[in-house]
Amino acid sequence: MTKDLLKQFEKEVKKCILCGACQSVCPVYIENPDETQVARGRMALLDSVLSGKLELTDHLNDILSSCIGCKACSAQCPAGSSADLANLAAKIILSREKGLPFYQKLISRQIFSNPGILTTSAHLMDIMGRKLYTPLSRVRPIRPLLPYVQNGAARQIPPASAKPFRKRRLVNCPTSEPKGRVALFYGCAVDLFFPHWGESAIRILNRAGFEVIVPENMTCCGAPMLFMGDYETAGKAMKTNLAALTAYETDAVITLCATCGYMLRELYPKFFQESSADPLPGKVMDLQEFLISKNLMKDLILNEETRPLLRVTYHDPCHLNHGMGVREAPRVILKSLPGVEFVEMRDADRCCGGGGLFSMSHYDLSLKIGRHKVERIRETEAEVVATACPSCMIHLTDLLKRAGLKTRVLHVSELLNSALRVSDTAFAAISPFSDKRSKK
Repeated sequence: MTKDLLKQFEKEVKKCILCGACQSVCPVYIENPDETQVARGRMALLDSVLSGKLELTDHLNDILSSCIGCKACSAQCPAGSSADLANLAAKIILSREKGLPFYQKLISRQIFSNPGILTTSAHLMDIMGRKLYTPLSRVRPIRPLLPYVQNGAARQIPPASAKPFRKRRLVNCPTSEPKGRVALFYGCAVDLFFPHWGESAIRILNRAGFEVIVPENMTCCGAPMLFMGDYETAGKAMKTNLAALTAYETDAVITLCATCGYMLRELYPKFFQESSADPLPGKVMDLQEFLISKNLMKDLILNEETRPLLRVTYHDPCHLNHGMGVREAPRVILKSLPGVEFVEMRDADRCCGGGGLFSMSHYDLSLKIGRHKVERIRETEAEVVATACPSCMIHLTDLLKRAGLKTRVLHVSELLNSALRVSDTAFAAISPFSDKRSKK
């Protein structure tokens, strides 16, 4: 690979009119007002690369890697520049020419590329976190030596599920003659940390009259690899997933993770497909988007029994909102749920600072970005923050715990699943009303 990839996105660089509109929405620039930390500055640098005035250097890679990838700049740009895509293309080229650091090679090519190794790694980290990291973070002399410890508190990390989603015995039984068939792309986070999201999704889709296929041999969507710049490994993941998803005749491919959906629907075609033919034409849809666009909420029988109102607000994941254009569907669902009092928070679409691997490599900065979201949540006095992104959920949980708030963070599917009239016991997910999780 040469600079041809950046040439492919040269039009995005050239679209930038250097107006600075991106400055007001870039979460990184707001915390670190340096011109290299905003889309305008990065596009100016990439324009110099394209013209031969600037070489690809490690320092440039550091600048490009400070982008959280929220796409707020692209949504704000009056000239319509997708600066985030040009930034990503340049990172890929730099990684190709300079090579990935050893730890990134390990993460990308050995861990995320192998579901078995990824599962083992998640369980190992879970054990080390509970047995070593958290206890040691309470020992004052040792705290400064540990990563992700701020103000004496360790980072909140969700426990790994005892059994991955892909290995569970899944009940798939539409309540009537199926209206159609969908494939569920569950993703790494659902597989390892939030399998109840996948179970909730199957139950919801079954109740809406759809058969759900969970294809075998799927792997990570490839987003972590691509965002690190490992184009080849991400491409292999794409081929594996497309082979699994196209092996069945389906009406849609349903995603539960904002980044997975964005990767499958937007980045696969833009970065990997040599032909104009999309192997999943118009099929990739977020669960909430699918339910609302197909008018399926009317087919779900909700439990109307009287119970105390649960005050719920909603956080827009960047890749769902800016990446996939899904904004209203989650709100329509939440407002329709019995027992839920929905309250809109200010700046609901402002980045929480999670950004997937960004919060691991730039943890201090991600906390600074997230403090604005915490204040907006506090204003709502909500008991639950609903969202649709595992990275957002993990980061928001950490932020709220640090702020001393008892607000819980749940996926919209959990709330919807708990509102369905109970007619079977095959699925038991979180009950947001009791705050108890069933034992598996």
